[in-house]
Amino acid sequence: MTSRVVASTDGTKIAVHESGNTDGPTIVAVHGFPDSHHVWDGVAAELGDRFRVVSYDVRGAGDSDKPRGRRAYQQEHLTADLVAVLDAVSPDEPVHLLGHDWGSLQSWDAVSD
Repeated sequence: MTSRVVASTDGTKIAVHESGNTDGPTIVAVHGFPDSHHVWDGVAAELGDRFRVVSYDVRGAGDSDKPRGRRAYQQEHLTADLVAVLDAVSPDEPVHLLGHDWGSLQSWDAVSD
């Protein structure tokens, strides 16, 4: 697994973790609350031979920044975080998006906007 940090539009640092087949199609997995990217470890192990699996710690969780105040967690910021991750890991190719719990809500809003 490799890890890196991606900055969102407001400067929040998002911890991104990648594993699996670097030449395969990309899956970006978004976890729910109060989880971290580790909720996807089993999925990454199962799919890693065919897919590049990217998971990230949403703001406030895991190794990502934990901004203070509720305003920092509004949907516009969560969408900007996802877009920053997508731009960093697959700027020119589509990805498969996988969401769990609150992560599915964040993703749905982002793709339906």
